[in-house]
Amino acid sequence: MAREFEFKCHECGEIHSGSPSLSYAFPTYVFGVPEEERPERVKHSSDLCRILGPNGVDGDDTIYCVRVTLNVPIHGADDPFCWGVWVTQSKESFDRYLETFSEDQSELQSFGWLAVTMPGYNTTEPGEPYEHLACDVNWGPPGKRPKIELHESEHQLFLDQRDGISWDRAIELATLAIHSG
Repeated sequence: MAREFEFKCHECGEIHSGSPSLSYAFPTYVFGVPEEERPERVKHSSDLCRILGPNGVDGDDTIYCVRVTLNVPIHGADDPFCWGVWVTQSKESFDRYLETFSEDQSELQSFGWLAVTMPGYNTTEPGEPYEHLACDVNWGPPGKRPKIELHESEHQLFLDQRDGISWDRAIELATLAIHSG
């Protein structure tokens, strides 16, 4: 029987109620841009991010990202652990998303790469960033953030999304995410 997720945090002593919903302000690529160049090269909103190349012009080296949700089921909980993450998009997919944002996009899907570093998960290979986790972006209805499904792999994040996580693992991940910064 499913119930509301809740736990007493061993870090802060507070009771945290409701399935965790955590998000990232920027894709990791932003932090590869020197801080003094970010105002000119990083164009972003809460849903979109465009990172211009070193020359500061939109071109082949521009990185396009959209914010999406990655849901991980929690065994025995009403709602999943919801991560608000960023994924890369081709220029064509990014532009199509902008052009059709207010329309029902439930039938639309595109390919992307996960573009965040998530506490509690290892990189795909030693020294590689998380951007190397492939996913499909399911665009969905108007007013809703797109959702992603990771491509099949042996990475723990894919396994957790596919199989769900235990209550204890959800507490561990939530504690890491809440108290990591």
